[in-house]
Amino acid sequence: MAYGDYDGPDKPDKGVEGGSCNRARCQASPANWFNHGSFAWYCDDCRIQIQFDHVNLRGWDRNHRPDCGHGQFETREMMTERANRSSTGGQE
Repeated sequence: MAYGDYDGPDKPDKGVEGGSCNRARCQASPANWFNHGSFAWYCDDCRIQIQFDHVNLRGWDRNHRPDCGHGQFETREMMTERANRSSTGGQE
């Protein structure tokens, strides 16, 4: 179910990793993309629409990426890999 196709009650797993997408009017699952701005999980389609919106992308790249060093959205695997790199000083 794509964004905008749903107009009903939120599922209990909304915004939870692997659950339903956190975006309003979307109930798609699995929500495998963590948004570091909203601290919630999103489906593939909504992640693309939100992350690559020119205003969101410009704002993240200007205001957050310089300090945090990563994109607005990451999967669990991406976050784990980044944490492992930082704990080993960038050495594998």
